[in-house]
Amino acid sequence: MPYLRTLFISFLLSTLLSCSPHFHSVTRGTLHDLVLALPDDPATLDWNKATDGNSFAVITNLMQGLTRFDRDQKVVPGDADQWSSDSTATVFTFHIRKTATWSDGAPVLAAHYRDSFLRLLAPSTASPYAYYLFDIKNARCYASGQCPDSAVGVSVLGPRTLQVTLSHPMKTFPSLLTNAITDPIRRDLILADPDHWSDPGHLVGNGLFALVAWHHDAYLELVRRTPDPSHPERVSRIVFLVIPEPVTQLTLFEQHRLDIEGIPSFYIGKYKDSPLLKRIPQLSTIYYSMNINRPPFDNIHVRRAFAMAVNRDRLEKIFLSALPSLSSFIPRGLSGYDPKAAFPYDPAAARQELAEAGFPQGKGLPRVTLVFPEGTQSRIMASYMQQNFKDVLGVTISLRSMEWKAFLAGLDSHTPSLYQSGWIADYPDAMTFLSLMRSGSGNNRTGWSDPAFDRLLDRAMEVDDPEKTALYEEAQKILLRQGVVAIPLAQGVTNLLVPPDIKGYWHNAMGMDSLSDVWKIPTN
Repeated sequence: MPYLRTLFISFLLSTLLSCSPHFHSVTRGTLHDLVLALPDDPATLDWNKATDGNSFAVITNLMQGLTRFDRDQKVVPGDADQWSSDSTATVFTFHIRKTATWSDGAPVLAAHYRDSFLRLLAPSTASPYAYYLFDIKNARCYASGQCPDSAVGVSVLGPRTLQVTLSHPMKTFPSLLTNAITDPIRRDLILADPDHWSDPGHLVGNGLFALVAWHHDAYLELVRRTPDPSHPERVSRIVFLVIPEPVTQLTLFEQHRLDIEGIPSFYIGKYKDSPLLKRIPQLSTIYYSMNINRPPFDNIHVRRAFAMAVNRDRLEKIFLSALPSLSSFIPRGLSGYDPKAAFPYDPAAARQELAEAGFPQGKGLPRVTLVFPEGTQSRIMASYMQQNFKDVLGVTISLRSMEWKAFLAGLDSHTPSLYQSGWIADYPDAMTFLSLMRSGSGNNRTGWSDPAFDRLLDRAMEVDDPEKTALYEEAQKILLRQGVVAIPLAQGVTNLLVPPDIKGYWHNAMGMDSLSDVWKIPTN
């Protein structure tokens, strides 16, 4: 029962905050502590395998890559203080700054990045993100087990010089390396302790903070590795409290137990006039996926029927316009966004498609269960969609919510026939969305594959706008009108409550938080 669960979590956190030696002083009055909430425990802190936002929220403070994004989404130096490419934009050379070090004092070397790239690609790692580096020469071949790692276009030219050779021109390649999945690894430490190397007391990172505690489903604690004497006011400790219930999070924020708080879209009305509210449109897509290997979605007419039955305008009204509707797999703000890409709401056509599939008015349709991660927003959306499909198609679907880790594991072990999906941009280009659905992508669990779609993405990597945008639009039509395996529903918006005494904090459209420069102004 959600209400009882909320009471229990509130009691647990209150006890933890008042009694734990880690938390007795963690309140908003503590200038050098930053206390934030996560809706779920991170699925993993192994950055080569992570795919979820909760994991990356922590990892990005423990690690740093060759490049990073600034608040304006421009690529700036990370571990690499400079880089260059040849005239064809197929060979990139990165120079790692001499001051880059691991938390155990060892220098960050080019070999650590090569090891990371190869581990991400290795079949034995089974990373859903392996496809992310398929632009590298022979990366796809190695990932499929058909080439040795020596064939992959990643070379160490010197202790701090890394060279990457691509299979095609790609001017934007440095932007891909902002993703934490490509951060360096210490292969020696992973081999020495493969089951516990990412645990507190074992994890060695190259970021500004170090992991000192992780009490699963309760909290994580990070401390700044080395204080910056030129900026002694900056926070020295970050605490992530795992709080599944949004109402509990808001209560703790109002009690000054949390420093910055996200507001779920269904709760925006209470705070819409608050001076603390910051609204940041996301480069993200919330959608439902259909598994074409399982009935009834192995039938194209059924998939079309469900896609045409969605009333997005009504869904947006339910969320008080705090979750803008989306009819494009590519979100607003990126080249290739097309408000007419998906099938429009057409009840008559939807019913006709279902009849053509052999299930008039839903009669005889195999049972459909919509699977989604726990959370109030997901449940509200699922409940609406359940009624929507009933009203339009005469179909009664079942709902099943799952705890976040179990939900992610289930997508791989036994992909549901219909399930909630969502993606936020890794970099500001439509390719980060479309590549999810290409053949061989570990994030494409729908069973769908189309060589024509793949070829369009390959061509888009080699050209500039406006040709690139035209290719994106064509590929998106194949996905949504021919394959019909994804039903885009809404575009995310980050709603944050940020008190005026919090300085140096920013959150960008890709969901990235900058916590390293945060400080607090003393309050009376």
